[in-house]
Amino acid sequence: MMNRREMAKMMGMSAAMMAGGAAAAPRAPAPIVPPAGPWTRFGQIRRGGGVLHYATLGEARAGVAPVILLHKLGGWLADWRQVAPALAQGRQVIAFDLPGHGRSRMDGPPPYIHTLGETAAMLFGALDEMDIPVADVMGTSLGGCIGVVMAAANPDRVRRLGVISSALGGRKSLEEVRQAVDVKLKPIFDAGGHPLPTGPELLVGTFGMVHADAINGEGIQSRQAADLWLQPSERGVGVTDLKSALRRVECPTLLVYGQFDKAYQRFRPFAEAVLRRGETVVVPDSGAWVIQDNPQATAPLLARFLDAG
Repeated sequence: MMNRREMAKMMGMSAAMMAGGAAAAPRAPAPIVPPAGPWTRFGQIRRGGGVLHYATLGEARAGVAPVILLHKLGGWLADWRQVAPALAQGRQVIAFDLPGHGRSRMDGPPPYIHTLGETAAMLFGALDEMDIPVADVMGTSLGGCIGVVMAAANPDRVRRLGVISSALGGRKSLEEVRQAVDVKLKPIFDAGGHPLPTGPELLVGTFGMVHADAINGEGIQSRQAADLWLQPSERGVGVTDLKSALRRVECPTLLVYGQFDKAYQRFRPFAEAVLRRGETVVVPDSGAWVIQDNPQATAPLLARFLDAG
């Protein structure tokens, strides 16, 4: 039986732990909270394998296709917050957090490769459940690649397509993908595959960003939110033959590049050559991620393309 002295000692230790003393358990890291935006409603929709988080803006109108917004690799739906209001004039905007990104959550650990086709199927399933048979789709980087796959696979469901700063290359072998992601990108990930913080100089040197400091600060947070889903998603782009998919896109398509883009302009000639109903715009005074680097110039260009239909 415990005597009074032993009981007092135990109570003192418990009090110290509750007060945050040396014996206290380590605190959990603060949750990552995306920046606020203009969104009027948030929602979640369960698909096979996880839950997709989305936000909406604007009102649904009969006979007017909503526009689906898809963010970049390591981004989140908040990337679109400065452009979405212009696109929501007269239509509904639905921005998704892609699988494993933002507030979307997948069941279990990520696979080695998460393909663009898997994400496209999840999005179509979500749109079915939301009673949206046809939509306009706009995506940047990873989101643009997914948009191409969606339009190529289901041409009757994508009315107009916006492809912003996206790597529209051919299919790579598994070894080529391993070299590109596991080896070449190794310095920006730790041994466990978690993203490491990077400086704004990477955005300037690789993507030609103008407002690199502000974008990099938010990007560190959104990459941490995506965490272990970054590399599988990157590999999914590599194993997809986006050149072949571009040939099958039938809808009007807008290719968008930043004036100082250093990463994606090399894919432009092929895309312009094979798209049946394509047009190209270049956003001035911007690096690759135009919706964040120069949203004031980007928003009216995207809205004009949507309204043209």
